[in-house]
Amino acid sequence: MRKFVLQIRDLDLIENELKSNPAGVFALGIENEKVAQIATTFLYLDKNIYIFFNEEDEFYNSIQFDVGVTFTILRYGNANKPKSVDFDPSYNLFSISVKGIVKKVEEAKLIEDLRKNYINKYQKNIEGKIDYSILSKVILIDTEEIQAVEETGG
Repeated sequence: MRKFVLQIRDLDLIENELKSNPAGVFALGIENEKVAQIATTFLYLDKNIYIFFNEEDEFYNSIQFDVGVTFTILRYGNANKPKSVDFDPSYNLFSISVKGIVKKVEEAKLIEDLRKNYINKYQKNIEGKIDYSILSKVILIDTEEIQAVEETGG
C-alpha cells in the first residue's frame, strides 16, 4: 500500500470547492469533553461557513458558542496517476478542513441574505412556496484556518 499526499495552497481552488461541495461534517466539543459531529449542508460565503438548523433541532441546542470547532468536506475522485508517483493508484481524496470559532447569526438582514444564497445553492426550482422553518437558526464558523489536502493511494 502506498500513498501520496499533497498539501493544497491554491486559495481559488479551495474556495471553489467549498462553494460547490454540497455537504460536510460539522464537529464540536460538547459537555463532559465529548465530541459531537453532524453531516450537514452548508453555505460558504465571505471566507466563512454557515450552517442552518430548524427551531427545535437538538444538535443546535447543544452547541456551545464562541468556542473552536471544525468543518470538513471530502470529495472522492477518480484515481488519476500523478506524475510524481510510481504506482497505480486506486483512490483519490480531496479534503478541506476549516477551523474556527462558532457564533450565532442573529442579524435579521444577514439571515435573510444567507437564506437566499442557500436556496440558490440547493433548490432546483425556486418558484412556489419556500419552507423557511428548516432555515430558522443560523450559525457561523468564523474561519481561522483552512487546510486542504489531496491524497492518492493504493
